[in-house]
Amino acid sequence: MGVVTVVGSSGMTVEVTIDGARMESLASTYAKQLLNASANGTLNSVDLAGGSNAAQSSAATVVQGVVTLGGSFAMTGGYTNLLIGSENNASGTVTPLDAPVTVDGSGIAASSISVLASNTTNTSFYAGNYSGTFVSTTGNTLFDGASRSGSWTIATGSGNDTIIAASGVNNIRAGQGQNSITLGTGTSFVASEGQDTITGVENASDSVTLLGGNSIVTLKSNALVADTALTGSQISLGINSSVFGGTGSKVSFTGATGTIVGTVGDTISAAGDLQVYHGSAQNISVSGALRFISGTGTTSISAGTGTIWGANDLRATVNTNSLALFTANQPNATGNQYIDASSSKGTLEAWTGAGSNTVIGTSGSDHFVFGTQFQDSNGSSYATVTGGSGAANSFGVLAGHNGGDITITDFGSAAGNMFFMYNYKPADADQAIKNLLNTATVSGGNTTIQLDNSMKVTFLGVTDLKASSITIS
Repeated sequence: MGVVTVVGSSGMTVEVTIDGARMESLASTYAKQLLNASANGTLNSVDLAGGSNAAQSSAATVVQGVVTLGGSFAMTGGYTNLLIGSENNASGTVTPLDAPVTVDGSGIAASSISVLASNTTNTSFYAGNYSGTFVSTTGNTLFDGASRSGSWTIATGSGNDTIIAASGVNNIRAGQGQNSITLGTGTSFVASEGQDTITGVENASDSVTLLGGNSIVTLKSNALVADTALTGSQISLGINSSVFGGTGSKVSFTGATGTIVGTVGDTISAAGDLQVYHGSAQNISVSGALRFISGTGTTSISAGTGTIWGANDLRATVNTNSLALFTANQPNATGNQYIDASSSKGTLEAWTGAGSNTVIGTSGSDHFVFGTQFQDSNGSSYATVTGGSGAANSFGVLAGHNGGDITITDFGSAAGNMFFMYNYKPADADQAIKNLLNTATVSGGNTTIQLDNSMKVTFLGVTDLKASSITIS
């Protein structure tokens, strides 16, 4: 641990024990401000006694209360600063303050106050209706701004700290302990280095950055969490809230809408609608509508309805209560994509694109469109699709499709399955179907037809493809 020396009272100095570069920077800033005030003759610094301490009448613009012993203290009047630490002695050796200190600052009359505390045991500070800066460099800390107005910058060291924020704008940086942070109404920005429990309320706007992981975060509406830790946390958010990042976290959205971006291995649930962007290897359960954009990796999706825009190397199992729409349309997505909706209670509409797509449909009536041209994602389409053996399915292409090689694994397994070619507008549709069937070749119990734009379609297990199973319009 290092030491920062601060101007005290009666010509004495106070030693502030610091832990780490962040605490040193904050303590040094306070020390410099007090040194300047002393040099300018604008500092009045007094030792506080146990019990009530009224600020002395003074022309000084900086009025500092100093605590160098354990005990309970109350401050009233125009204090602008509070310093807690160990008084320097003649020998020059530093013995850190090691006794509980409690300061009731609710009676302070200034509009703002700056607090610097260094106590290797416990420091407790009870704020009033004013703003300020609170820095506690060591030990366990309580900052209590409950039911108080005011805006605060709060920083604590590596102890196990309790922070109860005021209702203004709060900027909180908790250290690497097991901290409890309770946010009030207003706006709070929290950087969590430890294994923290962070709780918010409604009528607030909270932003939390998780650095340490293994935290429990419970926020309400209009909240933001940046989960930058490499170990997972438990996160719960209200309506219109967002999460960015995360590795192995459990995230729950309790409101009607939410957004999560860039997670790895998260387990995600939502009571309403949810937007999921750029994640990997996620487990997603959504009661309402899911919008899944550019996700990758082995992913489980359960939703009321789902819109799935795939990306390279996505391997997703999909279970929806209603329609699931899959489009392989992310820019420059030409890698493998795999969609298995076989356990879904709803239906699937799938639009394959460039690259290799494997799509397994539901037991409902599914719709498959092959070789779709998407902006910035064009190229040959290699797709293997399974429609399912339940209701009739439709398979086919739109005019202007890309080339490629398509395999339909079970065209003959459901009565009424159809192959379509839309937007061709032939002068004679029956003749167009005959011409298509004239391209058919049968080999190994399978039938292959040749479409325009160098696309071929193979029907596995079909040797008698009929005109009644094809429509060209």
